Amino acid sequence: MSNLKAIIRTVMVATIVTFCGFTWSHYHTLAEEGISLPKFEHTNNKQFLHNVKQCVHHVYYHNDIEKVNLEVLLAQAALESGWGNSRFAREGKNLFGIRTYDLREPHMLPSNKPKKWGVKVYKHECDSVLNYINILNNGKGFSEYRKLREKGITDPFRFTETLDAYATDKDYFAKIKSILIKIRKNY
Repeated sequence: MSNLKAIIRTVMVATIVTFCGFTWSHYHTLAEEGISLPKFEHTNNKQFLHNVKQCVHHVYYHNDIEKVNLEVLLAQAALESGWGNSRFAREGKNLFGIRTYDLREPHMLPSNKPKKWGVKVYKHECDSVLNYINILNNGKGFSEYRKLREKGITDPFRFTETLDAYATDKDYFAKIKSILIKIRKNY
């Protein structure tokens, strides 16, 4: 009789452990699916921003990296990619116009520039988001950005003023600020 009780107890414990393991595994699979790569199809600016945000969540979920200002990231993605409609965004999946001077790595050549550099090509748009975040977190030209973040500053308009290493356009700050206002107002 005690052997039967031991067998029943063992079967019950095994059943409970199996059930808990299945539930935990299923929960984490669903969580992963909730932070999956977006298809990146869009017909309007709101969908574009949503896709970029999904990439940001995906990047942070799968990488242990310092977060950057989301509003600035979205504004730069919108400006640099023409809201996801530029040739570099569509064909190269590059949302930030990130360049490479190593022409052995995958790249696209700009149509109006000398062939000394190219615009990086990525497998997915989220890869360009990860590269952008890494540039802000580690790039030599962005130490002022990092100093503001370390001070607890969250104002995207202040961060924008630290991006002079990002573009050569004298109107770059004004363009980013205009897009920040548009995003806040419309999206």
